[in-house]
Amino acid sequence: MFPNEKLKQVFFWTIELLALATLLLIVFSFDFLMKPIGVFCGTVFIPLITSGFLYYCLKPLQKVIEKIKIGSWQLPRTFAVIITFTVFMVVIVGALMIFVPLILNEITNLVTSMPSVMNHAQDYVQHMIEEPWFKRLNLSISDKDIRNAVSQYSSSFIKITAGTLTGVVGAATSFTIGALTVPIIVFYMLSDSNRFLPAIQKFFPKNRAEDVEILGKELDRTIERYISGQAIQMLFVGFAMSIGFGVIGLPYIWLLGFIAGVANIVPYVGPFIGVFPAVLVALSINWKMLIGIVILMAIVQQINGSIIYPALIGKSLRIHPLTVMLLLLAAGNLWGMIGMIVVVPFYAIIRTITLYIFKLKQAQRHEEKVSNLTKSLDDDLK
Repeated sequence: MFPNEKLKQVFFWTIELLALATLLLIVFSFDFLMKPIGVFCGTVFIPLITSGFLYYCLKPLQKVIEKIKIGSWQLPRTFAVIITFTVFMVVIVGALMIFVPLILNEITNLVTSMPSVMNHAQDYVQHMIEEPWFKRLNLSISDKDIRNAVSQYSSSFIKITAGTLTGVVGAATSFTIGALTVPIIVFYMLSDSNRFLPAIQKFFPKNRAEDVEILGKELDRTIERYISGQAIQMLFVGFAMSIGFGVIGLPYIWLLGFIAGVANIVPYVGPFIGVFPAVLVALSINWKMLIGIVILMAIVQQINGSIIYPALIGKSLRIHPLTVMLLLLAAGNLWGMIGMIVVVPFYAIIRTITLYIFKLKQAQRHEEKVSNLTKSLDDDLK
């Protein structure tokens, strides 16, 4: 029926994939079955991702502590895990005690000052309309239009604020659960990480154990370098932007710096997303502050892109910038900000696995060719 074995394999796998796609389509159509699964995955996904991120941030510190020697005595791994976890908890508790009250206070001040900000914005727009360069545009905008626009944006802000406040209880519950479960998960990740790869190797044939180990270590190095590098970048950008905002006289410096630092985890577009709230606050005060924000962002991103990023991450991902932009565009439309955060490391993992399998196949083909050539030479000598 099939002219060669290769065509037979292609036909077989095509039928298998079509059957699998049909089965998944049927299963996904049952809402009563998929809704609980979706809720379970959504509940478990965030703590696992957060724990994995923190684990790879702490792993370099654990490695350094494990290398400590006092004479001929080597520090046991258990002690290294305990010390690393203790440092982690001290830093987290200290950060919560110092920065959380500051940020919450700035959020409260921002909410209470919104009416005056809106009035200032209205005056600013009115002043801009009276400028000669704007009158040359021949745009018909009246005071009524300005008041209506400001009123509309004010009501939208109030609705958003009210909706946010109604979700405080749910957010507090989720945060409490995460605050209790994430440290426990991180501790077990630190203590049992050396058992993960041997456990994976048990699912593969013994002749593939070495290949699985090499691939696992390569993936581990890639993820560790990327995540730890991103964490240091976020801290640098957050503190540098906060200090810069304070220098140019912008209010809410810790809140705006925190947003800028967290947004920096998204490659390329993250810095622009993170600085957007600062631009809005600057416009409500003085348009000249925009120049300071632009200069500040250029300096911080230049230091980050020229010094910090190459030193920490470098070419560990080896992904073209255009590919990253396309991934961010697709993930942002499908899964929002969470998708933009996880799509790059997820793609790097898939790419590393695919390239390793491809290299392995090439090595196998080369070995087969050498074996066939050797066999052919032996036959000729006989």
